[in-house]
Amino acid sequence: MKTRIISSLILFPITVLAIFLGDIWLWMFMFVVSIIGMSEFYKVFKSEHRALLAISAIALICYYMLIEFIPHDGFFVMLFGMYIVLNLIIFTLQHKKISPQNVMVNIFGFFYIGVLLANVYLVRSLEYGVFFVWFIFISAWACDTCAYFSGMLFGKRKLAPTLSPKKTIEGAIGGTIGAGVISGAFGHIISAHVISDVNLAVVGVIIGLVGAIFAQFGDLSASAIKRHLDIKDYGNLIPGHGGILDRFDSVIFTAPLVYFVVQVLL
Repeated sequence: MKTRIISSLILFPITVLAIFLGDIWLWMFMFVVSIIGMSEFYKVFKSEHRALLAISAIALICYYMLIEFIPHDGFFVMLFGMYIVLNLIIFTLQHKKISPQNVMVNIFGFFYIGVLLANVYLVRSLEYGVFFVWFIFISAWACDTCAYFSGMLFGKRKLAPTLSPKKTIEGAIGGTIGAGVISGAFGHIISAHVISDVNLAVVGVIIGLVGAIFAQFGDLSASAIKRHLDIKDYGNLIPGHGGILDRFDSVIFTAPLVYFVVQVLL
Protein backbone atom coordinates (compact mmCIF):
# COMPACT_ATOMS: atom_id res chain seq x y z
CA MET A 1 0.00 0.00 0.00
CA LYS A 2 2.84 2.41 0.85
CA THR A 3 4.39 1.85 -2.58
CA ARG A 4 1.02 2.38 -4.29
CA ILE A 5 0.48 5.65 -2.45
CA ILE A 6 3.97 6.94 -3.30
CA SER A 7 3.50 6.04 -6.97
CA SER A 8 0.09 7.75 -7.00
CA LEU A 9 1.58 10.89 -5.47
CA ILE A 10 3.99 11.00 -8.41
CA LEU A 11 1.66 9.95 -11.24
CA PHE A 12 -1.37 12.00 -10.18
CA PRO A 13 0.32 15.45 -10.26
CA ILE A 14 1.87 14.68 -13.66
CA THR A 15 -1.55 13.71 -15.04
CA VAL A 16 -3.21 16.76 -13.49
CA LEU A 17 -0.53 19.09 -14.88
CA ALA A 18 -0.85 17.63 -18.39
CA ILE A 19 -4.64 18.02 -18.31
CA PHE A 20 -4.45 21.54 -16.88
CA LEU A 21 -1.96 22.69 -19.53
CA GLY A 22 -3.84 20.95 -22.33
CA ASP A 23 -2.87 21.57 -25.96
CA ILE A 24 0.44 20.03 -27.02
CA TRP A 25 1.32 18.99 -23.45
CA LEU A 26 -1.72 16.75 -23.00
CA TRP A 27 -1.37 15.63 -26.63
CA MET A 28 2.18 14.40 -25.92
CA PHE A 29 1.24 12.93 -22.55
CA MET A 30 -1.63 10.87 -23.93
CA PHE A 31 0.46 9.77 -26.90
CA VAL A 32 3.19 8.50 -24.57
CA VAL A 33 0.63 6.77 -22.34
CA SER A 34 -0.96 5.16 -25.42
CA ILE A 35 2.28 3.97 -27.00
CA ILE A 36 3.51 2.49 -23.70
CA GLY A 37 0.14 0.85 -23.11
CA MET A 38 0.16 -0.67 -26.59
CA SER A 39 3.70 -2.00 -26.13
CA GLU A 40 2.67 -3.59 -22.81
CA PHE A 41 -0.34 -5.18 -24.49
CA TYR A 42 1.68 -6.61 -27.37
CA LYS A 43 4.36 -7.87 -25.01
CA VAL A 44 2.02 -9.91 -22.78
CA PHE A 45 0.52 -11.49 -25.90
CA LYS A 46 4.05 -12.21 -27.19
CA SER A 47 3.16 -10.35 -30.37
CA GLU A 48 6.26 -8.23 -30.79
CA HIS A 49 7.01 -8.53 -34.50
CA ARG A 50 8.95 -5.49 -35.63
CA ALA A 51 7.00 -4.85 -38.80
CA LEU A 52 3.64 -5.00 -37.00
CA LEU A 53 4.91 -2.86 -34.12
CA ALA A 54 6.26 -0.29 -36.58
CA ILE A 55 2.99 -0.01 -38.50
CA SER A 56 1.03 0.38 -35.25
CA ALA A 57 3.40 3.08 -34.00
CA ILE A 58 3.18 4.94 -37.31
CA ALA A 59 -0.62 4.61 -37.33
CA LEU A 60 -0.83 5.98 -33.79
CA ILE A 61 1.35 8.96 -34.74
CA CYS A 62 -0.87 9.62 -37.77
CA TYR A 63 -4.01 9.31 -35.66
CA TYR A 64 -2.77 11.82 -33.10
CA MET A 65 -1.69 14.15 -35.89
CA LEU A 66 -5.15 13.93 -37.42
CA ILE A 67 -7.08 14.68 -34.23
CA GLU A 68 -4.84 17.69 -33.63
CA PHE A 69 -4.44 19.18 -37.08
CA ILE A 70 -7.04 17.63 -39.44
CA PRO A 71 -10.18 16.76 -37.42
CA HIS A 72 -12.17 15.24 -40.28
CA ASP A 73 -14.00 11.91 -40.04
CA GLY A 74 -13.16 10.97 -43.61
CA PHE A 75 -9.44 10.96 -42.86
CA PHE A 76 -9.99 8.70 -39.84
CA VAL A 77 -11.84 6.17 -41.97
CA MET A 78 -9.03 6.17 -44.52
CA LEU A 79 -6.36 5.84 -41.82
CA PHE A 80 -8.08 2.94 -40.10
CA GLY A 81 -8.75 1.20 -43.40
CA MET A 82 -5.14 1.56 -44.55
CA TYR A 83 -3.89 0.42 -41.14
CA ILE A 84 -5.85 -2.83 -41.37
CA VAL A 85 -4.83 -3.38 -44.99
CA LEU A 86 -1.13 -2.84 -44.21
CA ASN A 87 -1.33 -5.30 -41.32
CA LEU A 88 -2.70 -7.90 -43.69
CA ILE A 89 -0.07 -7.12 -46.34
CA ILE A 90 2.70 -7.58 -43.77
CA PHE A 91 1.09 -10.85 -42.69
CA THR A 92 0.96 -12.04 -46.30
CA LEU A 93 4.62 -11.20 -46.88
CA GLN A 94 5.77 -12.80 -43.62
CA HIS A 95 3.14 -15.49 -43.09
CA LYS A 96 5.78 -18.00 -42.03
CA LYS A 97 6.84 -15.79 -39.13
CA ILE A 98 3.57 -14.07 -38.26
CA SER A 99 0.34 -15.81 -37.32
CA PRO A 100 -3.18 -14.49 -37.96
CA GLN A 101 -3.50 -14.18 -34.16
CA ASN A 102 -0.55 -11.78 -34.12
CA VAL A 103 -2.29 -9.58 -36.65
CA MET A 104 -5.55 -9.62 -34.69
CA VAL A 105 -3.76 -8.72 -31.45
CA ASN A 106 -1.95 -5.91 -33.23
CA ILE A 107 -5.12 -4.40 -34.68
CA PHE A 108 -7.15 -4.85 -31.50
CA GLY A 109 -4.43 -3.31 -29.32
CA PHE A 110 -4.29 -0.23 -31.55
CA PHE A 111 -8.03 0.44 -31.28
CA TYR A 112 -8.49 -0.76 -27.69
CA ILE A 113 -5.68 1.38 -26.29
CA GLY A 114 -4.50 3.95 -28.81
CA VAL A 115 -7.84 5.09 -30.20
CA LEU A 116 -9.91 4.86 -27.01
CA LEU A 117 -7.36 6.64 -24.79
CA ALA A 118 -7.16 9.49 -27.30
CA ASN A 119 -10.68 10.42 -26.20
CA VAL A 120 -9.10 12.08 -23.15
CA TYR A 121 -7.46 14.59 -25.45
CA LEU A 122 -10.60 14.92 -27.59
CA VAL A 123 -12.71 15.83 -24.54
CA ARG A 124 -10.09 18.31 -23.34
CA SER A 125 -10.12 19.96 -26.79
CA LEU A 126 -13.85 20.72 -26.65
CA GLU A 127 -15.28 24.03 -25.49
CA TYR A 128 -15.12 23.94 -21.68
CA GLY A 129 -13.16 20.73 -22.09
CA VAL A 130 -10.80 21.84 -19.32
CA PHE A 131 -13.73 21.11 -16.98
CA PHE A 132 -15.43 18.22 -18.77
CA VAL A 133 -12.26 16.14 -18.96
CA TRP A 134 -12.29 15.65 -15.18
CA PHE A 135 -15.49 13.63 -15.47
CA ILE A 136 -13.36 10.91 -17.12
CA PHE A 137 -11.06 10.57 -14.14
CA ILE A 138 -13.73 11.11 -11.49
CA SER A 139 -15.74 8.26 -13.01
CA ALA A 140 -12.70 6.00 -13.15
CA TRP A 141 -10.46 6.81 -10.21
CA ALA A 142 -13.06 8.09 -7.73
CA CYS A 143 -15.01 4.90 -8.34
CA ASP A 144 -11.88 2.85 -7.72
CA THR A 145 -11.14 4.65 -4.45
CA CYS A 146 -14.72 4.57 -3.16
CA ALA A 147 -15.06 0.92 -4.15
CA TYR A 148 -11.89 0.06 -2.24
CA PHE A 149 -13.07 1.63 1.02
CA SER A 150 -16.67 0.43 0.61
CA GLY A 151 -15.46 -3.09 0.00
CA MET A 152 -13.09 -2.92 2.95
CA LEU A 153 -15.85 -1.74 5.31
CA PHE A 154 -18.91 -3.57 4.01
CA GLY A 155 -17.73 -6.13 1.46
CA LYS A 156 -19.09 -9.66 1.91
CA ARG A 157 -20.24 -10.99 -1.46
CA LYS A 158 -17.72 -11.49 -4.25
CA LEU A 159 -18.33 -9.56 -7.44
CA ALA A 160 -16.24 -11.61 -9.87
CA PRO A 161 -14.24 -14.17 -7.90
CA THR A 162 -12.58 -15.74 -10.92
CA LEU A 163 -11.42 -12.40 -12.31
CA SER A 164 -10.74 -10.24 -9.27
CA PRO A 165 -11.14 -12.12 -5.96
CA LYS A 166 -10.89 -9.00 -3.79
CA LYS A 167 -13.73 -7.09 -5.46
CA THR A 168 -17.13 -7.27 -3.81
CA ILE A 169 -20.67 -6.37 -4.82
CA GLU A 170 -20.85 -3.93 -1.90
CA GLY A 171 -17.62 -2.32 -3.07
CA ALA A 172 -18.94 -2.00 -6.61
CA ILE A 173 -22.14 -0.34 -5.37
CA GLY A 174 -20.19 1.99 -3.09
CA GLY A 175 -17.82 2.89 -5.93
CA THR A 176 -20.71 3.66 -8.27
CA ILE A 177 -22.57 5.80 -5.73
CA GLY A 178 -19.37 7.57 -4.68
CA ALA A 179 -18.45 8.41 -8.26
CA GLY A 180 -21.98 9.67 -8.91
CA VAL A 181 -21.94 11.92 -5.84
CA ILE A 182 -18.48 13.34 -6.51
CA SER A 183 -19.17 13.83 -10.20
CA GLY A 184 -22.49 15.51 -9.42
CA ALA A 185 -20.85 17.83 -6.89
CA PHE A 186 -18.18 18.72 -9.42
CA GLY A 187 -20.86 19.41 -12.04
CA HIS A 188 -22.71 21.66 -9.59
CA ILE A 189 -19.54 23.70 -8.97
CA ILE A 190 -19.03 24.15 -12.73
CA SER A 191 -22.66 25.25 -13.20
CA ALA A 192 -22.43 27.67 -10.30
CA HIS A 193 -19.24 29.37 -11.42
CA VAL A 194 -18.66 28.72 -15.14
CA ILE A 195 -21.52 27.31 -17.24
CA SER A 196 -24.72 28.60 -15.68
CA ASP A 197 -27.08 27.77 -18.58
CA VAL A 198 -26.75 23.99 -18.13
CA ASN A 199 -27.51 21.96 -15.01
CA LEU A 200 -24.27 20.07 -14.93
CA ALA A 201 -25.05 18.65 -11.51
CA VAL A 202 -27.59 16.30 -13.08
CA VAL A 203 -25.33 15.57 -16.04
CA GLY A 204 -22.47 14.96 -13.62
CA VAL A 205 -24.47 12.44 -11.61
CA ILE A 206 -25.44 10.58 -14.80
CA ILE A 207 -21.86 10.55 -16.06
CA GLY A 208 -20.55 9.49 -12.64
CA LEU A 209 -22.99 6.60 -12.23
CA VAL A 210 -22.76 5.26 -15.78
CA GLY A 211 -19.05 6.04 -15.97
CA ALA A 212 -18.41 4.09 -12.76
CA ILE A 213 -20.12 1.05 -14.25
CA PHE A 214 -18.05 1.42 -17.42
CA ALA A 215 -14.90 1.89 -15.33
CA GLN A 216 -15.49 -1.33 -13.44
CA PHE A 217 -16.07 -3.23 -16.65
CA GLY A 218 -12.86 -1.70 -17.98
CA ASP A 219 -10.99 -2.99 -14.95
CA LEU A 220 -12.63 -6.42 -15.09
CA SER A 221 -12.05 -6.81 -18.83
CA ALA A 222 -8.35 -6.08 -18.30
CA SER A 223 -8.35 -8.62 -15.47
CA ALA A 224 -10.04 -11.18 -17.73
CA ILE A 225 -7.26 -10.78 -20.29
CA LYS A 226 -4.61 -11.14 -17.58
CA ARG A 227 -6.26 -14.26 -16.17
CA HIS A 228 -6.31 -15.89 -19.59
CA LEU A 229 -2.64 -15.07 -20.02
CA ASP A 230 -1.82 -16.09 -16.43
CA ILE A 231 -0.10 -12.81 -15.53
CA LYS A 232 -0.54 -10.51 -12.54
CA ASP A 233 0.18 -7.16 -14.17
CA TYR A 234 0.74 -5.77 -17.65
CA GLY A 235 4.09 -4.35 -16.62
CA ASN A 236 6.12 -2.91 -13.76
CA LEU A 237 6.53 0.71 -14.86
CA ILE A 238 4.50 2.05 -11.92
CA PRO A 239 5.57 0.43 -8.62
CA GLY A 240 2.61 -0.89 -6.67
CA HIS A 241 0.27 -0.52 -9.63
CA GLY A 242 1.90 -2.49 -12.42
CA GLY A 243 2.02 -1.10 -15.92
CA ILE A 244 0.33 1.82 -17.64
CA LEU A 245 -2.59 -0.42 -18.58
CA ASP A 246 -3.08 -1.48 -14.97
CA ARG A 247 -3.56 2.19 -14.02
CA PHE A 248 -5.50 3.37 -17.08
CA ASP A 249 -7.64 0.28 -17.82
CA SER A 250 -10.78 1.96 -16.45
CA VAL A 251 -10.00 5.30 -18.14
CA ILE A 252 -9.97 3.45 -21.48
CA PHE A 253 -13.70 2.81 -20.98
CA THR A 254 -14.75 6.10 -19.37
CA ALA A 255 -13.00 8.41 -21.86
CA PRO A 256 -15.15 7.53 -24.92
CA LEU A 257 -18.28 7.50 -22.74
CA VAL A 258 -17.68 11.05 -21.49
CA TYR A 259 -16.83 12.25 -25.01
CA PHE A 260 -20.09 10.78 -26.29
CA VAL A 261 -22.22 12.22 -23.47
CA VAL A 262 -20.69 15.69 -23.73
CA GLN A 263 -21.17 15.74 -27.51
CA VAL A 264 -24.77 14.51 -27.34
CA LEU A 265 -26.13 16.21 -24.21
CA LEU A 266 -24.13 19.43 -24.26
